[in-house]
Amino acid sequence: MQYILLASIVLFIILTQQGCAAAQESTDGQNPDLPSVEPDEPAQPAGDLLTSGKNILQKGINEGNLDAMYAARATFERALADKSLSAWSHYYIALADYRIANNLLAQGKKNKNRASKHLKEAAEHLEEATREDITRDDAKTIAAEVYALLSSVYGRQISLSGIKGMFLGPKSGNLLKKAEQLAPDNPRVVLSAAIGAFNTPKMWGGSKERAIEGFQRAAYLFAQKKPTNPIHPVWGHSETYAWLGIAYMDRDEENSAREAFEKALEIDPDNGWVKYELLPKMEKEN
Repeated sequence: MQYILLASIVLFIILTQQGCAAAQESTDGQNPDLPSVEPDEPAQPAGDLLTSGKNILQKGINEGNLDAMYAARATFERALADKSLSAWSHYYIALADYRIANNLLAQGKKNKNRASKHLKEAAEHLEEATREDITRDDAKTIAAEVYALLSSVYGRQISLSGIKGMFLGPKSGNLLKKAEQLAPDNPRVVLSAAIGAFNTPKMWGGSKERAIEGFQRAAYLFAQKKPTNPIHPVWGHSETYAWLGIAYMDRDEENSAREAFEKALEIDPDNGWVKYELLPKMEKEN
Protein backbone atom coordinates (compact mmCIF):
# COMPACT_ATOMS: atom_id res chain seq x y z
CA MET A 1 0.00 0.00 0.00
CA GLN A 2 2.83 2.37 0.85
CA TYR A 3 4.50 1.63 -2.51
CA ILE A 4 1.26 2.37 -4.34
CA LEU A 5 0.87 5.68 -2.50
CA LEU A 6 4.51 6.62 -3.16
CA ALA A 7 4.15 5.81 -6.86
CA SER A 8 1.02 7.96 -7.08
CA ILE A 9 2.82 10.92 -5.52
CA VAL A 10 5.76 10.56 -7.93
CA LEU A 11 3.41 10.35 -10.94
CA PHE A 12 1.55 13.47 -9.75
CA ILE A 13 4.81 15.41 -9.51
CA ILE A 14 5.91 14.35 -13.01
CA LEU A 15 2.56 15.31 -14.56
CA THR A 16 2.58 18.64 -12.74
CA GLN A 17 6.09 19.47 -14.05
CA GLN A 18 5.10 18.56 -17.61
CA GLY A 19 2.04 20.80 -17.36
CA CYS A 20 4.14 23.70 -16.14
CA ALA A 21 6.62 23.17 -18.99
CA ALA A 22 3.79 23.17 -21.56
CA ALA A 23 2.36 26.34 -20.06
CA GLN A 24 5.79 27.97 -20.25
CA GLU A 25 6.10 27.01 -23.94
CA SER A 26 2.75 28.63 -24.68
CA THR A 27 3.77 31.77 -22.86
CA ASP A 28 7.02 31.97 -24.83
CA GLY A 29 5.13 31.63 -28.11
CA GLN A 30 7.17 28.55 -29.06
CA ASN A 31 4.30 26.10 -29.29
CA PRO A 32 3.82 25.37 -32.99
CA ASP A 33 0.23 24.30 -32.38
CA LEU A 34 -0.76 27.78 -31.27
CA PRO A 35 -0.98 30.78 -33.62
CA SER A 36 1.54 33.52 -32.92
CA VAL A 37 0.11 36.98 -32.42
CA GLU A 38 2.08 39.80 -34.02
CA PRO A 39 1.51 43.41 -33.03
CA ASP A 40 -0.33 45.44 -35.66
CA GLU A 41 1.96 47.56 -37.82
CA PRO A 42 0.91 51.19 -38.08
CA ALA A 43 -0.70 51.95 -41.46
CA GLN A 44 1.38 54.21 -43.70
CA PRO A 45 -0.47 57.42 -44.61
CA ALA A 46 -1.84 57.48 -48.15
CA GLY A 47 0.01 60.70 -48.93
CA ASP A 48 3.33 59.08 -48.03
CA LEU A 49 2.46 56.04 -50.14
CA LEU A 50 1.71 58.23 -53.16
CA THR A 51 4.93 60.20 -52.74
CA SER A 52 6.98 57.04 -52.33
CA GLY A 53 5.27 55.40 -55.30
CA LYS A 54 6.02 58.42 -57.50
CA ASN A 55 9.74 58.10 -56.77
CA ILE A 56 9.74 54.35 -57.40
CA LEU A 57 7.84 54.79 -60.67
CA GLN A 58 10.18 57.50 -61.97
CA LYS A 59 13.20 55.35 -61.17
CA GLY A 60 11.59 52.44 -63.01
CA ILE A 61 10.86 54.62 -66.04
CA ASN A 62 14.42 55.96 -66.19
CA GLU A 63 15.92 52.48 -65.89
CA GLY A 64 13.35 50.69 -68.01
CA ASN A 65 12.77 48.49 -64.97
CA LEU A 66 9.36 46.80 -65.14
CA ASP A 67 9.70 45.33 -61.65
CA ALA A 68 10.05 48.83 -60.20
CA MET A 69 7.03 50.03 -62.18
CA TYR A 70 4.94 47.15 -60.86
CA ALA A 71 6.20 47.88 -57.33
CA ALA A 72 5.09 51.50 -57.74
CA ARG A 73 1.68 50.37 -58.96
CA ALA A 74 1.26 48.14 -55.90
CA THR A 75 2.21 51.08 -53.66
CA PHE A 76 -0.44 53.28 -55.27
CA GLU A 77 -3.04 50.53 -54.80
CA ARG A 78 -2.38 50.55 -51.05
CA ALA A 79 -3.29 54.24 -50.97
CA LEU A 80 -6.80 53.53 -52.31
CA ALA A 81 -7.99 52.82 -48.78
CA ASP A 82 -7.92 56.55 -48.01
CA LYS A 83 -11.07 57.86 -49.70
CA SER A 84 -9.91 61.45 -49.43
CA LEU A 85 -7.02 60.66 -51.80
CA SER A 86 -8.59 57.87 -53.85
CA ALA A 87 -8.89 60.05 -56.97
CA TRP A 88 -5.13 60.64 -56.92
CA SER A 89 -4.55 56.95 -56.21
CA HIS A 90 -6.56 55.96 -59.29
CA TYR A 91 -4.62 58.53 -61.31
CA TYR A 92 -1.22 57.18 -60.29
CA ILE A 93 -2.24 53.54 -60.78
CA ALA A 94 -3.28 54.53 -64.30
CA LEU A 95 -0.01 56.39 -64.86
CA ALA A 96 1.89 53.25 -63.82
CA ASP A 97 -0.20 51.13 -66.20
CA TYR A 98 0.43 53.62 -69.01
CA ARG A 99 4.18 53.57 -68.42
CA ILE A 100 4.24 49.77 -68.16
CA ALA A 101 2.36 49.49 -71.45
CA ASN A 102 4.81 51.84 -73.20
CA ASN A 103 7.76 49.86 -71.84
CA LEU A 104 6.26 46.57 -73.02
CA LEU A 105 5.55 47.93 -76.49
CA ALA A 106 9.10 49.25 -76.77
CA GLN A 107 10.27 45.64 -76.36
CA GLY A 108 8.35 44.45 -79.41
CA LYS A 109 5.00 43.40 -80.84
CA LYS A 110 5.07 40.19 -78.84
CA ASN A 111 3.91 42.20 -75.83
CA LYS A 112 0.98 43.85 -77.58
CA ASN A 113 -1.75 41.90 -75.76
CA ARG A 114 -0.15 42.44 -72.38
CA ALA A 115 0.29 46.14 -73.08
CA SER A 116 -3.31 46.42 -74.27
CA LYS A 117 -4.46 44.96 -70.95
CA HIS A 118 -2.54 47.62 -69.02
CA LEU A 119 -3.94 50.40 -71.21
CA LYS A 120 -7.44 49.08 -70.61
CA GLU A 121 -6.85 49.07 -66.86
CA ALA A 122 -5.37 52.57 -67.03
CA ALA A 123 -8.51 53.83 -68.76
CA GLU A 124 -10.73 52.12 -66.19
CA HIS A 125 -8.88 53.71 -63.26
CA LEU A 126 -9.00 57.17 -64.84
CA GLU A 127 -12.69 56.79 -65.62
CA GLU A 128 -13.20 55.77 -62.00
CA ALA A 129 -11.30 58.87 -60.86
CA THR A 130 -13.75 61.06 -62.78
CA ARG A 131 -16.59 59.50 -60.77
CA GLU A 132 -15.00 60.20 -57.40
CA ASP A 133 -16.71 62.69 -55.11
CA ILE A 134 -13.89 65.21 -55.07
CA THR A 135 -14.22 67.89 -52.43
CA ARG A 136 -10.55 68.77 -52.13
CA ASP A 137 -9.22 72.24 -52.82
CA ASP A 138 -7.24 70.83 -55.75
CA ALA A 139 -10.29 69.30 -57.46
CA LYS A 140 -9.65 71.20 -60.70
CA THR A 141 -6.03 70.11 -60.68
CA ILE A 142 -7.02 66.47 -60.26
CA ALA A 143 -9.63 66.65 -63.02
CA ALA A 144 -7.29 68.34 -65.50
CA GLU A 145 -4.53 65.78 -64.88
CA VAL A 146 -6.98 62.88 -65.19
CA TYR A 147 -8.51 64.17 -68.44
CA ALA A 148 -5.10 64.81 -70.02
CA LEU A 149 -3.72 61.39 -69.10
CA LEU A 150 -6.91 59.61 -70.20
CA SER A 151 -6.66 61.39 -73.54
CA SER A 152 -3.10 60.06 -73.92
CA VAL A 153 -4.19 56.55 -72.95
CA TYR A 154 -6.92 56.62 -75.60
CA GLY A 155 -4.34 57.85 -78.11
CA ARG A 156 -2.07 54.91 -77.29
CA GLN A 157 -4.97 52.50 -77.67
CA ILE A 158 -5.68 53.99 -81.10
CA SER A 159 -2.06 53.41 -82.11
CA LEU A 160 -2.52 49.70 -81.42
CA SER A 161 -5.83 49.42 -83.24
CA GLY A 162 -6.61 52.06 -85.84
CA ILE A 163 -10.27 51.14 -85.96
CA LYS A 164 -10.63 52.37 -82.37
CA GLY A 165 -9.89 55.85 -83.65
CA MET A 166 -13.47 56.13 -84.89
CA PHE A 167 -14.85 56.30 -81.36
CA LEU A 168 -11.79 56.92 -79.15
CA GLY A 169 -10.48 59.78 -81.29
CA PRO A 170 -13.40 62.14 -80.56
CA LYS A 171 -13.38 61.12 -76.90
CA SER A 172 -9.67 61.88 -76.66
CA GLY A 173 -10.16 65.30 -78.25
CA ASN A 174 -13.06 66.18 -75.96
CA LEU A 175 -11.07 65.19 -72.89
CA LEU A 176 -8.21 67.46 -73.91
CA LYS A 177 -10.63 70.35 -74.38
CA LYS A 178 -11.97 69.79 -70.87
CA ALA A 179 -8.44 69.66 -69.46
CA GLU A 180 -7.46 72.87 -71.27
CA GLN A 181 -10.56 74.66 -69.97
CA LEU A 182 -9.74 73.64 -66.39
CA ALA A 183 -5.99 74.24 -66.51
CA PRO A 184 -4.79 75.91 -69.73
CA ASP A 185 -1.32 76.49 -68.28
CA ASN A 186 -0.80 73.00 -66.88
CA PRO A 187 2.37 71.83 -68.67
CA ARG A 188 1.26 68.17 -68.78
CA VAL A 189 -2.01 69.22 -70.41
CA VAL A 190 -0.08 71.19 -73.03
CA LEU A 191 2.35 68.27 -73.49
CA SER A 192 -0.50 65.79 -74.01
CA ALA A 193 -2.07 68.04 -76.64
CA ALA A 194 1.27 68.42 -78.42
CA ILE A 195 1.89 64.66 -78.46
CA GLY A 196 -1.59 64.16 -79.87
CA ALA A 197 -0.98 66.74 -82.59
CA PHE A 198 2.33 65.12 -83.50
CA ASN A 199 0.97 61.55 -83.71
CA THR A 200 -2.36 62.33 -85.38
CA PRO A 201 -2.39 62.21 -89.20
CA LYS A 202 -2.87 65.58 -90.87
CA MET A 203 -6.13 64.46 -92.47
CA TRP A 204 -7.54 63.91 -88.97
CA GLY A 205 -6.41 67.26 -87.60
CA GLY A 206 -2.82 66.54 -86.64
CA SER A 207 -0.05 69.08 -87.17
CA LYS A 208 3.71 68.65 -86.70
CA GLU A 209 4.15 72.44 -86.61
CA ARG A 210 1.52 72.84 -83.92
CA ALA A 211 3.13 69.99 -82.02
CA ILE A 212 6.51 71.73 -81.92
CA GLU A 213 4.86 74.93 -80.71
CA GLY A 214 3.14 72.88 -78.02
CA PHE A 215 6.35 71.20 -76.89
CA GLN A 216 8.08 74.57 -76.69
CA ARG A 217 5.24 76.06 -74.66
CA ALA A 218 5.12 73.04 -72.35
CA ALA A 219 8.87 73.36 -71.74
CA TYR A 220 8.40 77.01 -70.82
CA LEU A 221 5.54 76.21 -68.44
CA PHE A 222 7.49 73.42 -66.76
CA ALA A 223 10.31 75.85 -66.07
CA GLN A 224 7.87 78.38 -64.57
CA LYS A 225 5.71 76.08 -62.43
CA LYS A 226 7.11 74.31 -59.38
CA PRO A 227 4.51 72.18 -57.52
CA THR A 228 4.41 72.76 -53.77
CA ASN A 229 2.14 69.81 -52.95
CA PRO A 230 4.21 66.57 -52.88
CA ILE A 231 1.18 64.57 -54.02
CA HIS A 232 0.77 66.49 -57.27
CA PRO A 233 2.40 65.15 -60.48
CA VAL A 234 5.83 66.47 -61.42
CA TRP A 235 6.66 64.27 -64.41
CA GLY A 236 7.05 65.56 -67.95
CA HIS A 237 9.73 68.26 -68.03
CA SER A 238 12.58 66.15 -69.38
CA GLU A 239 10.11 64.15 -71.46
CA THR A 240 8.96 67.34 -73.18
CA TYR A 241 12.45 68.00 -74.52
CA ALA A 242 12.69 64.37 -75.63
CA TRP A 243 9.53 64.85 -77.71
CA LEU A 244 10.82 68.16 -79.01
CA GLY A 245 13.98 66.40 -80.14
CA ILE A 246 11.90 63.72 -81.89
CA ALA A 247 9.93 66.43 -83.68
CA TYR A 248 13.15 68.11 -84.85
CA MET A 249 14.52 64.76 -86.04
CA ASP A 250 11.34 64.32 -88.05
CA ARG A 251 12.24 67.60 -89.80
CA ASP A 252 15.87 66.54 -90.26
CA GLU A 253 17.03 69.35 -87.98
CA GLU A 254 19.83 67.41 -86.33
CA ASN A 255 21.42 70.28 -84.40
CA SER A 256 18.13 71.39 -82.87
CA ALA A 257 17.29 67.78 -82.01
CA ARG A 258 20.64 67.29 -80.28
CA GLU A 259 20.17 70.47 -78.26
CA ALA A 260 16.73 69.28 -77.16
CA PHE A 261 18.06 65.87 -76.11
CA GLU A 262 20.94 67.47 -74.22
CA LYS A 263 18.48 69.75 -72.44
CA ALA A 264 16.40 66.71 -71.49
CA LEU A 265 19.47 65.13 -69.87
CA GLU A 266 20.36 68.39 -68.17
CA ILE A 267 16.96 68.32 -66.47
CA ASP A 268 17.08 64.59 -65.74
CA PRO A 269 20.51 62.97 -66.23
CA ASP A 270 18.92 59.56 -65.62
CA ASN A 271 16.44 59.79 -68.49
CA GLY A 272 17.06 56.37 -70.02
CA TRP A 273 14.80 57.00 -73.01
CA VAL A 274 17.03 59.84 -74.21
CA LYS A 275 20.36 58.43 -73.03
CA TYR A 276 20.04 54.88 -74.30
CA GLU A 277 17.55 55.13 -77.16
CA LEU A 278 17.01 58.53 -78.76
CA LEU A 279 20.57 59.89 -78.80
CA PRO A 280 22.17 56.60 -79.95
CA LYS A 281 19.52 56.30 -82.65
CA MET A 282 20.31 59.77 -83.93
CA GLU A 283 24.04 59.03 -83.92
CA LYS A 284 23.47 55.81 -85.85
CA GLU A 285 21.34 57.51 -88.50
CA ASN A 286 23.93 60.21 -89.00
